[in-house]
Amino acid sequence: MNPTHPGAATQIANDLLATSETCFFREAPHFEHLRSVLMERKAGGSPFRAWSAACSTGEEAYSIAMVLADLLPPQGWEVLASDIGVRVLDTARRGRYSMDRAVHVPPEYLRRFFLAGAEAEQGTLLVSRVLRECVEFAQINLNAARLPSLDKFDVIFLRNVLIYFEGETKRRVAQRVMDCLRPGGYLYVGHSESLQELRLPLRGVAPAIYRKE
Repeated sequence: MNPTHPGAATQIANDLLATSETCFFREAPHFEHLRSVLMERKAGGSPFRAWSAACSTGEEAYSIAMVLADLLPPQGWEVLASDIGVRVLDTARRGRYSMDRAVHVPPEYLRRFFLAGAEAEQGTLLVSRVLRECVEFAQINLNAARLPSLDKFDVIFLRNVLIYFEGETKRRVAQRVMDCLRPGGYLYVGHSESLQELRLPLRGVAPAIYRKE
């Protein structure tokens, strides 16, 4: 990146703001709820679509993908993962992580979806190519006036994002994301976050889990 380019300073700031404090299957009750949603879903129909709206270095998106791959047929699901930061997205696309990031990954998933690093990569894990190819990564600014044109999602993970916004900006960001959710779909936020004061057509169904009316 050329630091003299007009957009370079903004992108550098975005990369610095993009959080990388994450791990696989963080806030486990959300993934347990996702499993219950999938198990109640009728066979057939359109692919189940999930969006990790602030995916950081990718652990959340791959955690979602592992659950979907475990319970749905190969052509029965799609995952979009987005973030504002270029550097975290590069890390996510590569899919290589230190082993300490995977301490909460079920042993069966470790066997199915990861390869252990060897020689210079010892002490790391690589997400399998099959799983990496099933996740689409994109740079999206959730605070932009308009989001890219996106098809509707069955579930959206918007975790630990809204804490960075206040007042009307927070409401607008939540509204933009919620508009991408199908009626009856679920929105997951961080356990330190609440949407109650935003007056959106969402109903809380569990801690940090909302259902679109």
